[in-house]
Amino acid sequence: MNENNLQRLLRAAQEKAIQGQLPSYIPLLAQVDPQIIAIAIYQTNSINITLAGDTSVTFPLMSLIKPFLLLYLLETLGIDEVFKMVERQPTLEAFNAIPESKPNNPMINSGAITLSSRLTSCAVLQNWLNQQSGAELSLDHQMLNSVRSNANRRNLAIADQLKALGIVPEPSHALAVYEEICCLQGNVQDLAKIATLLIDTKRSLNIPIVLDVMTNCGMYEVSQAFAQDIGLPSKSSISGALLSIIPDQAAIACYSPPLDAIGNSIASIFLIRQVKSDLAYSALSSNPNQEKN
Repeated sequence: MNENNLQRLLRAAQEKAIQGQLPSYIPLLAQVDPQIIAIAIYQTNSINITLAGDTSVTFPLMSLIKPFLLLYLLETLGIDEVFKMVERQPTLEAFNAIPESKPNNPMINSGAITLSSRLTSCAVLQNWLNQQSGAELSLDHQMLNSVRSNANRRNLAIADQLKALGIVPEPSHALAVYEEICCLQGNVQDLAKIATLLIDTKRSLNIPIVLDVMTNCGMYEVSQAFAQDIGLPSKSSISGALLSIIPDQAAIACYSPPLDAIGNSIASIFLIRQVKSDLAYSALSSNPNQEKN
């Protein structure tokens, strides 16, 4: 896709974003300019990342860090050890539901807090992602303070419950690391760069596992509907960021803060749908003699 086409899509997406709302329970996220919008597309058949919009604006990854936390632990601990701690099944429960047993999957807060207990620090994951991808993620200390300014944090109850269930021995450490990795910040180009770690399904046996979890669990309670509609492994975030992977072909990274009632970026979902369609059309046009079934 060229930049002119992307600019056209961004204008259309901004009109959709008017329907959304900024999250109110994290003060700094509630103060973000709702008109900000950006997209970055990495394709395996190109050496450059295609960019459009407010591409220099940084934002916290929030829940978008979860697939990369899963990938890192699969790579370092192995599949058996990781899935002793969490399941990998879809759930219709809210992303911040308090678990009654082993967390359903790594994309909900209870699952991610559980996995965060296996990191010695936020810096371990931050450095690994930056070194592996060339991104420049950094910890947003102001955002971290904003997250922690809410005394009635739901995640405190989740962490305490995980201890009561015998899943997380040190809930304060697990929660602290989880909050820090969620406050790693970057721009859409950084997001596209770390997404390159998930594109090549032949690079690691763990990549298809992460993509499968993203497909089934990555869009909060509407994950199954999103998978049927758009059909791409994806992960959203209350910051307004959204990442979709076309396995072995491309990564689409978007950012637009206004959210729908579930907590997914309205404009970003629109962009993913349109870009997927355009990329599929471009691939077909470049192979006009491709056999049609």
